[in-house]
Order: sequence, then structure tokens, then C-alpha cells
Amino acid sequence: MQRRVVSVGENDLVTHTRQIMRDYRYQMLPVVDENDHLIGVVTEKDAMRVTSTRSNVTVGGFVSEVALVTPADDLRSVLHHMAELRLRYLPVVREREDPVLIGLIGLPSIFNALKERVPDRRVSDVMITDIKTCQKSDTLNKVWSDLLKFGISEMPVMDGNEAIGVITVRDILKSGHVRLDREARHVRHVKAEKVMNTPLHTISRDESVKTATERLLTLGISRIYVVEKEELAGVVDLYDLITLFANSL
Repeated sequence: MQRRVVSVGENDLVTHTRQIMRDYRYQMLPVVDENDHLIGVVTEKDAMRVTSTRSNVTVGGFVSEVALVTPADDLRSVLHHMAELRLRYLPVVREREDPVLIGLIGLPSIFNALKERVPDRRVSDVMITDIKTCQKSDTLNKVWSDLLKFGISEMPVMDGNEAIGVITVRDILKSGHVRLDREARHVRHVKAEKVMNTPLHTISRDESVKTATERLLTLGISRIYVVEKEELAGVVDLYDLITLFANSL
């Protein structure tokens, strides 16, 4: 557990919270009350729900509930919570009856401590073949809508049948094109290729699950792609691997 934690209050502005996430590449921020009691978290996906152009919108309406994790909890349950919530880090509270925020527990540190217990499986055993994609000419509105509809944080950008990169929630947040309501008419004409800033990271179907997990954590991404004969053949999702890992403990 790391004890240095950046948190926000429910009355803090969403614009300020989003800037912190963008500048420091945080996937989520704990939200606390005036007594430092954990209320929940605000995530990149929560930030995607903010479509108002008003600058006085506060965090309170965009808080996601999160399982209360204490120093006494076992790592298997923590990993299951991470996989369910699709979060690499979870806030840690003093105790459930007194949920004062005291730290964060991160997937990288858990994996490094227990990586010798990762199941001996291949990428081909766990990869998903149903891959949601967009075309480079798709508007940002369409990409945004599809990300929300499919409940994912990224998708490959295609030029015809060739994958040329990945567009992520973080790319969109960093671009500043997050106000996708009726007032932001110019955003309707922004294309995916203009905002795309993430390379397509690939892995062989013959690599081990352990190698795939290490690469995903090192790169700070949640998905890595299998390419065969210059075409997308599959995708490996970090949280599927974490579920597999947790079940083996």
C-alpha cells in the first residue's frame, strides 16, 4: 500500500479534477468528505459523462461507488474488486466503520509480489476475438458514443482493414474535446485520426499470460492486441488476466 494519496472533494469542480487526471495520468481519484471519509471515486469514464459546457459542475454528481478496502483484506478479494471495477488502483480506508482514506493499493505492486503464481497459460488461450473498432474518418461524437455503449476505454483506429493506432479516453481528455453536447457543434466534425495519440501495442499469440500482464502494466494500458498477417486477430484485456490471476491464488 502506498500512503501518499491525491484526492478530491465532492464540491471540487469537475474541470479541476479532469485537469489533475490529465496532467498526472491518473485513472481515478478518491473522493472524500470534510472528515476525509471515503465517499467513492471519480474515474476517467465518469469524466466522460460530463457533457455540460458550464464550468461550475462539481464532482458530487459523478462519484462511483467503490468497495471499501482495508489493510486487513486479502489480496485475492482486492484483485477481484479491481477486475470488477476495471481499476488498477483502489483506495484503502482505516476500517469499514471509520472509512478514513489512508492510502492506495496498486495492481503493479500486487503483481510484482505474486507474479510467480501467475497461471501458465498462453495469450491464445485468453484473447478475445470480438474487437470493437472505429475508422479514422469517424467523428469524435461517434467514437465517444461507442466507447460508452460498449463500456470500454479504448478502441483501435482503422484505415480500412489496417489498424493504425488506438484512441483512448485519455487521448480524448488530453485533447480537450470533452464537451460533446449540442453547444459544442465544432466537435461534431473532429475525426478520430486527429485525436488518436496512442500507438497500437501488439503481442504474439504464443506469449505467456505472465508476459502479457507485465507488458500491460509496464505500458500503463488495459488492452494489447494480437496481429496476424497484418490483421487484428484478437485482444487481451488486463482485467480478464487479473480475474484469472485472482482465481489461482
